[in-house]
Amino acid sequence: MKVSTKLFNEQQIRQFSSLNEDIQKLQDKISSGKNIVVASDDPVGSVNLSGYKTVKQQLDQYLKNVNSAQTRLSLVDTNLQNLSTIMIRANELLIQASSDVLGRSDREAIALEINEMKEELLSLANQQDANGSFIFSGYKSKEQPFQKNLNGEIKYHGDSGISSLSISETMIVETSVDGESLFQKVKDSSGLAVSMFTMLENVSHSIRTASSAVHATNANTHAEFEITNSDFGTWSFEITGHAGTATISVELTGEDPADIIKAINDANIGITASQSSTNPKKIKLDGSQQGIIEIKNLEIPYINHAQEVPTSFITFDPLDASGNKIGHSQTLYDNNQLTTSQLNNIADSQVHIANFRGKVGAKLNLLERQFENLNQRDLAIKKDLSDLEDADLAKLVTDLKSQLTGLQASQQAFVKISDLNLFNYLK
Repeated sequence: MKVSTKLFNEQQIRQFSSLNEDIQKLQDKISSGKNIVVASDDPVGSVNLSGYKTVKQQLDQYLKNVNSAQTRLSLVDTNLQNLSTIMIRANELLIQASSDVLGRSDREAIALEINEMKEELLSLANQQDANGSFIFSGYKSKEQPFQKNLNGEIKYHGDSGISSLSISETMIVETSVDGESLFQKVKDSSGLAVSMFTMLENVSHSIRTASSAVHATNANTHAEFEITNSDFGTWSFEITGHAGTATISVELTGEDPADIIKAINDANIGITASQSSTNPKKIKLDGSQQGIIEIKNLEIPYINHAQEVPTSFITFDPLDASGNKIGHSQTLYDNNQLTTSQLNNIADSQVHIANFRGKVGAKLNLLERQFENLNQRDLAIKKDLSDLEDADLAKLVTDLKSQLTGLQASQQAFVKISDLNLFNYLK
């Protein structure tokens, strides 16, 4: 078989081209530091590498979600802590305002501070995160959740949506709380939902009327009282005489005292009730023997909060044996007007806030554990990627030198072989 010079040259060129390609591949691996630059370098390894990279991307996103959730929930927790601080201060001011040694001007100063705290509460309720989203507005994150209407009432304009993020293939964590439930639905002792804003208004109103009200009326043996009734319905109160205590519950459609007089006399507590001779709207009370006459725990229909100006109440006057007034008149308001009731409501709000903080704290603890778990998984997948993808530079450099040496030797041999011809032998 004869091999022509042309065919020999073509074969050598193809060989040189193949060697150059191999050298180029080695140089690419060395420069990139990767063992697999193109899929053809290792088809099976390339498929595995693609799968590892997909998992790595997912882990990176879960880690980002964990960080984002921690940031948002930490902001929520900070606001809840500030909210709790406001209620603690409101409780302190209420206790202070309940003291009999304070005058009207002192209580007015406390009420003004409570009003400022309400504005601070509104600011917390409309808190925004670093992206300008309202954290208590649900899915309506770009709309201010709590706004005052024309009557000065604070209404919720968000929704009940709760944002969430995926932090693993099977785990989703909530990153916000229901703003309406937090601020507008504090359950009081009777089970009614009360707004925190209304609660602070009640505190302010209660403090302002505290100087003109008593928690319980008190007289010795003789007294009279009058009902101012702007809220018709069933009134109830406790009355105590020397023979015991009774709860009086009467349906009132006006200020006629007849039904109350009958109810007191039927109670047999050592008190005789009668219509006052000087004022038919007043009820005269006389003990059958010397002892304290007391009225307390007044409940008036449809009054379920402290009023700025009370509309219905009892005015009570102690009398001497001759029926003359002694001392100052005593005003008894509905229980919801009293500072003691506001203390109970503030205590309910503190429990309410603590429950929300507990839930947020539990989520933050979960995120911390999940962050550690994801980091461990991330380290494992990085090792797998490194084992599969990272090049052994020492081996590659050795292979490259070997390939370059082989190429150089082939080129030199080609030159010498190409130089051989018949004319060289004829010389």
